[in-house]
Amino acid sequence: MTTQKNWELKGTYYECCRIEGHCPLWFGRDLWEEPCTNLATWEIKEGHIGGIDMKGIIIMLHGDKIGPKFADCVKGFGEGAVYISDNATPEQKKMLKAFATTHLGVEGWVKNLGVKFVPIKISKKASTYRITMPFGEQQFTLTFGGDGKTPIRMENAQNPALSNIKFCNTDVWKYSDYGKKLEFHNTSGEIADFTIKGVN
Repeated sequence: MTTQKNWELKGTYYECCRIEGHCPLWFGRDLWEEPCTNLATWEIKEGHIGGIDMKGIIIMLHGDKIGPKFADCVKGFGEGAVYISDNATPEQKKMLKAFATTHLGVEGWVKNLGVKFVPIKISKKASTYRITMPFGEQQFTLTFGGDGKTPIRMENAQNPALSNIKFCNTDVWKYSDYGKKLEFHNTSGEIADFTIKGVN
C-alpha cells in the first residue's frame, strides 16, 4: 500500500545560466547554439513535506545539457546534481532526498549525478545576493528600470510556480564537481518568489 504525502513549499528562487543577456528559454525560444548549463537555488521560507516542517532548508541544483531547443526542455535535461543544506535534521534529510530527486525539475533529468548534504549560505548586501556552497557559488545583482529603483520584472511567466520574477545580472557563478569546472561572468539571472504544492 502506498501512502500519499501532501507537500507545500514557499520561498525564494535564484537561477543563473551561461547565457549573456537573458536566456531565450524564458521566452519560449530556442538557444542560439549548444545546450546550456545552470545553477538553480530554492530557499524554503515556509512549508512542509508530508507534514514535516522544511523552513530554512536550501536546495541547489546544477543542471547540464539543457536544450538547445525550447521543445527539448519538455523532454528533460541531460543530467544534473542535487545539493541540500546540511542544517536538515535526520528526519528532514530522509524526506528531502526522496523529494529532491522526484520534483523541482529533477524528475526530467536523464541522469542524476547524485545528492549531497552540504553547508549552503545566502547573504544580501544592497541589491546584490550571494549564495555559496563547497562546490558552487552564485552572485546576482538586481537590474533596475528607468526610475533607477524598481527592479525589471517578467510578468506572466511560463512557470506558474514563480511570481515576482526580477531580472538580474549574474556577476559570477562557479561550479566544480563530478569532473566539471565551470566559471561564468555577467550572464543571465533571475530571482523570484515560488509556491509549489502537490501530492506524491
